[in-house]
Amino acid sequence: MFFIRLLLASAVTFCFTSFVLATVLVDDEIQALRDIAKTLGKTDWNFNEDPCSAQSVWVKNLDNAVNCNCSIPNTTGCHVVSIVLKAQNLPGTLPPELVNLPYLEEIDLTRNYLNGTIPPKWGSFTRLVNISLLGNRLTGSIPKELGNISTLKSLTLEFNMLSGSLPKELGNLINIERLHFTSNYFTGEIPETFAGLTTMKDFRIGENNFSGKIPDFIQNWTNLDKLVIQASGLNGPIPLHIAFLENLSDLRISDLRGPEAKFPPLQNMTKMKTLILRSCNITGQLPEYLGKMNKLTTLDLSFNKLTGGIPSSYVGLDINFMYLTGNLLSGPVPHWMLNRGSIDLSYNNFANGSLICEHQSLNLFTTSSKGSDTGNISCLRSSSCPKMLMGGLEHGPSLSKTCGNMLSGLLEDVHRPHSLLRHGLCMCSMCSGSYQAVTKESLDFLMFRLAV
Repeated sequence: MFFIRLLLASAVTFCFTSFVLATVLVDDEIQALRDIAKTLGKTDWNFNEDPCSAQSVWVKNLDNAVNCNCSIPNTTGCHVVSIVLKAQNLPGTLPPELVNLPYLEEIDLTRNYLNGTIPPKWGSFTRLVNISLLGNRLTGSIPKELGNISTLKSLTLEFNMLSGSLPKELGNLINIERLHFTSNYFTGEIPETFAGLTTMKDFRIGENNFSGKIPDFIQNWTNLDKLVIQASGLNGPIPLHIAFLENLSDLRISDLRGPEAKFPPLQNMTKMKTLILRSCNITGQLPEYLGKMNKLTTLDLSFNKLTGGIPSSYVGLDINFMYLTGNLLSGPVPHWMLNRGSIDLSYNNFANGSLICEHQSLNLFTTSSKGSDTGNISCLRSSSCPKMLMGGLEHGPSLSKTCGNMLSGLLEDVHRPHSLLRHGLCMCSMCSGSYQAVTKESLDFLMFRLAV
């Protein structure tokens, strides 16, 4: 009997010990976290508490968390699988020591003050799925070693100070779905090796200094849902083979240098919700088929060389924003436009402009694309705003670059736009250098344009 009791007690002790060990982070990874905290400048991790315990204080919220997995097959103990530290004011650098967390699947250090370069050592990760370094102060080039992370699905490097050319080795990321490189200082052409990234769903390279043409091989990315090439430095025209991307719901291209071209063939893109082809040297008439895109809510074809009138098929669009500014459009303004969302038809050659003076959601500030006169819009001839308010604006390559700082004074309190109206402030019309009184719709328009 004594032997049986001893055996049962031993079994209970063994099971309890096994349970405790199973919920404790392994020692090597605890040391790795200490090193990582020092490199990042993360000072509030409590190493007196186990990061993987059920009562862990290491998960404060979704933006400040260290997550563990204690049931990875063929392993003992717990392992760190995710580090998310968004907007934590981290002042340090990117830790090479992260590679000492062999089961790590996610690194999210969005919106901090991290500087320095991306460690080439990160190329040794074998399970990493997501890297997000958006909104830091990172410099240098993208290490070619990142192309070795075959499990990677998302690489977000937007809004940093990275430079150099995109490494051709990134074409080895056979599972990649998202590449975000917006607002850096990247140069060179898009590598031909990217042609094989057929799993791509979201590709953004706006506001950089790339060279060469928009590559024809984007036709291979048939899973693409969003494509952003705004003020990228690339030359036009838009490739005709873009027609193969029938799953696109969001297409944004702007500021293309190069020859003039007809409107690209987008008629099969029935999922389109946002279409921006701004300053792309597009000629000819507005295509009728855009009126059949019944999911389209935002249309921006500003600063092209489009001619003719507004197609009658557009009456069926359930549009929130439509910008046709700075073209050569003519003919009457359709009456259905008077009661729709924010529409900007300024700087064209439309007739019957006086019809819209009482409809503040429609901007037809001038009917002449070559001057600042108000043409047929008699009620606007007496409108004037002091130019000293905005200073000397120039129409540059990207609204978000050239107008963001200049308009910041008008948009300091975006939650109370009507307070701007009460003070009678003025705004620029599409950074064209002409001015008009602020309306709620024009503020909505500005907020959207600065956001995209």
